[in-house]
Amino acid sequence: MPDTLISRRGPAALLTGLALVCALAPGMSRPAHARADAPLTVCPGHVEQSISPGLTVLPRKQEVTVLGRFVPCAGRLLDPQHAAADFTASATGLLSCSLNVPITNAGGTVRWRDREGNDSGTSEFTGGMTLSQRPLGENVGIVLATIDSGEFAGRTLMLISARLTIEPHRCLTTGIRNVAGPGSLEILPL
Repeated sequence: MPDTLISRRGPAALLTGLALVCALAPGMSRPAHARADAPLTVCPGHVEQSISPGLTVLPRKQEVTVLGRFVPCAGRLLDPQHAAADFTASATGLLSCSLNVPITNAGGTVRWRDREGNDSGTSEFTGGMTLSQRPLGENVGIVLATIDSGEFAGRTLMLISARLTIEPHRCLTTGIRNVAGPGSLEILPL
């Protein structure tokens, strides 16, 4: 019987997460070409986050690593050199299952790929990471950073993702170490 319950909740949780990401991601909520302030590029995809040693009830220092794969990229720029992206970021901060203080030391890389899947450049960034707990156990992650070098240097990068695999009961035992879900990577205009 528990397997049936999980299989019924899985599609509902996925749809809830997708709706949440679309509602939170301004570039995905309206057609990008309709606004002058639209993101230069918007890339939907999948995000995985690892947390070490793991979120528990009490706050403690955590190492957070975020990996994402995004395709296809579209937006104001229909750029064949930036058709897909691989995202990596890491940060350290004081986190728990109930306390999520914004982390200000996030840094990482976006590796861009062209339409053929070849490497077409990188964007190195630094900024902040926020995790917010929601009532049903999902977790929304936001990375807001400045691109320091490479492709789109000087612009702002925003990653919003809904992490759907949180199991709240793990806060009382070994800790939550891995979460994953849909996300949106955006490069904002100046």
